[in-house]
Amino acid sequence: MDFFYFPVDEDIKLAQPETFMAEPLFQVIEQDRAFLSTYLPFIDHTLTVEDELNFIKLMLKKQAAGEHRLFVIYYRDQVVGTIDIQQIDLENKKAFVGYWLQSKYNGLGIIARCLHKICDFAFNTLDLNKLSLHINTKNKASQKVAERANFRFVGTDKDESFERGQFEDFHRYALLKHEFNTETSL
Repeated sequence: MDFFYFPVDEDIKLAQPETFMAEPLFQVIEQDRAFLSTYLPFIDHTLTVEDELNFIKLMLKKQAAGEHRLFVIYYRDQVVGTIDIQQIDLENKKAFVGYWLQSKYNGLGIIARCLHKICDFAFNTLDLNKLSLHINTKNKASQKVAERANFRFVGTDKDESFERGQFEDFHRYALLKHEFNTETSL
């Protein structure tokens, strides 16, 4: 691999996004559009490689401004999803984490391992104190990931997002730096 990445383990790498990654990311989205669009409204607006390229460029600008960190998930050298640190607030030392994974890789612990690595990076490199997850109340698999990663349920936001003509409720989960265990094996 000829690009910067963080190794998560021998199978998983988190890569700094590069423009050439737009094509493989779009192909993953295109192949798994029906599944991914269930909980990710942006999928409906990602219709071309150009759309994905523009997204990567926007994320790189936000990274330069210190507002966002996007990582492309590689599993056994294949692009399988993304994980990101969003709405980085350095003054209050907090941010949100978001992720998505191609459905055929669900159940392998990939997101759990990536989330652990992202928490370590956010707490120990960015010096954040709090990470939050907003998870659609219907997304039971993602809720289990949050709980296994020691994120604590803090509440439900009713009618939090208007998606495809209806309001959706979201659970909020949070993890504080002092609650994070870098030695946890996933």
